Amino acid sequence: GQKAMFNAFKGKSDAYLRRVLTLPEAVPKIQFAAYKARIDVPGMVDDFQKQYEALQIPYPADTVSGKIAEIEKQAAAETEVFVKESEARIVKLKEELVRWEKMIPYEQMTMEEFVEHFPDHAINLEKPTLWPHTPEDQPGYVPKEVAED
Repeated sequence: GQKAMFNAFKGKSDAYLRRVLTLPEAVPKIQFAAYKARIDVPGMVDDFQKQYEALQIPYPADTVSGKIAEIEKQAAAETEVFVKESEARIVKLKEELVRWEKMIPYEQMTMEEFVEHFPDHAINLEKPTLWPHTPEDQPGYVPKEVAED
């Protein structure tokens, strides 16, 4: 999957980095005097020497670090919001857990206690329903899409 592809990419990237780090930082010096002694064409080695010394390889400008930093700040803000929302959910769930711990076991409940603890799940004798007791199977049910039009 993606992890295998990432590990393959990371391996290639690390191998490339190791190869680059073995190279010298500066361009190696060429002994032009030795070439001048061996080459008979006048001015040829001098011309090559001028071209070699004038050679400037520009280092590419960093155009992505700013964008990455901006995305990182945005992700940090989103993470902070998520953590705050999660902490609020944790507080609510802990309150719910306390309620469940105080409640008598379900097996020992009477129907009246069930209605008291779970009014939304209990049978309402004032409004009887038909089997299978789902809202869409009841007489007079209007779907939300139709009700909004």
